[in-house]
Amino acid sequence: MKKIADYLILIFFLITTSFLMSQENNWVQLEKVQNEVAKLINLPDPLFNHQASPTRPMDAKAIADLGLEQIYKNRPIKIMARDGKQLFAYQYDSNSDTTILLLHGILSSAYMMNRTAGLLQEATHCEIVALDFRGHGQSQGAPGDVSYIDQYVDDVIDVVHSIKKEQPKQKIILAGHSMGGGVILKYAMAKEAIEVDGYLLFAPQLGANSPTLKIGPLEGEKEPFLKLHLNRVIGIKMMNSIGETKYNDLPVLFFNLPETMPVTKYSYRANESMYPADYKVGLQSVDKPLLVLVGASDEAFNASEYPKAITENSNGEVFIIDKESHNGIRHNVEAMQ
Repeated sequence: MKKIADYLILIFFLITTSFLMSQENNWVQLEKVQNEVAKLINLPDPLFNHQASPTRPMDAKAIADLGLEQIYKNRPIKIMARDGKQLFAYQYDSNSDTTILLLHGILSSAYMMNRTAGLLQEATHCEIVALDFRGHGQSQGAPGDVSYIDQYVDDVIDVVHSIKKEQPKQKIILAGHSMGGGVILKYAMAKEAIEVDGYLLFAPQLGANSPTLKIGPLEGEKEPFLKLHLNRVIGIKMMNSIGETKYNDLPVLFFNLPETMPVTKYSYRANESMYPADYKVGLQSVDKPLLVLVGASDEAFNASEYPKAITENSNGEVFIIDKESHNGIRHNVEAMQ
């Protein structure tokens, strides 16, 4: 319903703008419309009344599944992006003809993918490169922001190009968790993307219009962990429709975290860069083998909706792992098998 409302508002705006511009004093009227939209954009940021509390206490497994423990050996590498920024990654070496490029989820980093990378290497014997998205971990860039929409994808293209430059015959599989999976779908859609050999998605963020998306706070949650500034998103979309992008750096996605955390919010352009506008188009763009793994007890997404969403829009396979969580799917033995 929220997505339909967004489209209706946008269509109304475009029709109104077109009509006003056809009338006398059209530019004056257009300016008035833009001023009203600007008011929508500049409404106050959402606030959290108190710190979010988990729906249940974290047990030893949940803590381990955060990925803080550094179990597997790796070496740091740096890759230059097209804009001159340095992207940081951990490389897990292997004498293999295949590299798995591993992309982390929202608020995370390659550091927290150590166990995932190690388990993937044990399962596949492939070389693993775990990347920090720009603005995350040790990669350069503003936290929670990009310079333009789809810069995350361009960075992945640059990293794939770097791997291919050093190892021209190397096969590449893109693997991503949550947000990382959404960026991978956008990669599949990108015209200048370098061809890869397969896709591995752990509980991917398919998109805002996907049936896998959960709306509202979790059951038993006193305060949502994240809030979307929907008025701002709609307003900025309206401005973008007429070529005005000056508001794209404003934050729209807010997390109930202490300000001392590395990332607590994401800009409009970063949020738009995380997943396809239409999940069906993203999945239909995948032209190589696709494997999707999700935990049946995923807290972030509706696990039961993945099989239909994936199989109706791609040739991908979906496996739902019983009793597994959103973070735990990255470390699950059955998933790795």
